[in-house]
Amino acid sequence: MMKTWRRSEYSDLIPIDLIFEILSSLPAKSVARFRSVSKLWGSIISRIDFTELFLTKSSGRPQLLFTCVKSNELFFFSTPQTCENWFPVVAAEYHMKLRCDPFRNILNPISGLVCFHDKRGDKSGLLETVICNPSTGQSFTLPKMKTRGRVALMSSFLGYDPVEKHFKVLAMTFPSGDDGISEEHQVLTLGGTGSWGMIQCCIPHCPGFKVICINGVLYYLAKVNMSSSISMIVCFDVRSEKFSFVKVTEDFSAVVHHTSTLINYNGKFGSITTSDYCCVDGTTGAFIFCVLEDPLKHEWSKHIYILSPLWWHVFRGNTVHIVGLTRTNEVVLSKKIPNEPFYVFYYNLEKKTIRRVQIQGMGALKGNNVYTFIDHVEDLRVKHLTTFM
Repeated sequence: MMKTWRRSEYSDLIPIDLIFEILSSLPAKSVARFRSVSKLWGSIISRIDFTELFLTKSSGRPQLLFTCVKSNELFFFSTPQTCENWFPVVAAEYHMKLRCDPFRNILNPISGLVCFHDKRGDKSGLLETVICNPSTGQSFTLPKMKTRGRVALMSSFLGYDPVEKHFKVLAMTFPSGDDGISEEHQVLTLGGTGSWGMIQCCIPHCPGFKVICINGVLYYLAKVNMSSSISMIVCFDVRSEKFSFVKVTEDFSAVVHHTSTLINYNGKFGSITTSDYCCVDGTTGAFIFCVLEDPLKHEWSKHIYILSPLWWHVFRGNTVHIVGLTRTNEVVLSKKIPNEPFYVFYYNLEKKTIRRVQIQGMGALKGNNVYTFIDHVEDLRVKHLTTFM
């Protein structure tokens, strides 16, 4: 008599390590759908060792993430960050859309998660912090903070500790007044108890909006008060929840210029801008890099990269913005309000070569603000996104 195989029995015949290898090579959306194949596959996909393997593989194939703002909605797309051919055409993959009412600002993605701010109908006028995972389509709004007094403004940054593998949100509140100095500092761990914890900050400061997380440390621009110019870099260790500060001297004022883009320069904090502190176009002559060599000694280095003659021929008629620096030392540039066709440019600092990638599949969003981010990865660690839902 022929035996009838049940799905669970058939799955048991496949070695777990082979299932790991197959699933970890697939897109996050496909893996998420496979949770319903069987209880066995669902348990495999939820295992910590599998999600860690998936993240490791995803980190080896970073993506460009595009976030478009249209009619109080955010649309998320992505494309491969690296391409072998010169002047290729790449189709953008659509992930999800979210309501933003109204949208304020969005931060660099960290290990697959994206943080942005909007009012979400809050009558108090305070911004609310929203976390989403474009790869899985999940999102949630952080619980409200309990504050001691009346709050006029709030600022929050998402950070990641690669040692203990925790996502944390640093939030600062500002009372009514003219100095703009943050009064209360609180931290929330995603996947934790859901409660904000008060922490102490040793130096009063007014935080800016530019921020980047490198090796478990949040770096953001700040100034002494609202009326002063930006003069320091605040360093927040996500694991220890401790603050430190780095001074910026006049010689390295390019670090804190409003046109500067914060970057991860071979594991060190840095910034990049142009020689004339303007938008990038065919007349741009050089890039200026400022790198924090020693945070304890407040030591900086400056690097100036003169652009090749190819620059003018590729960029004539195009005005773009610096997006960031890839791990292969390519400066990525794109338009904030793209036309059709929509291009992303790569300038290799070592080879002094320029390549252009045409992004297709986003034509319906033409004429709207598009925020481009580098080094986006897919992350399946969904437990961080379910605590507050």
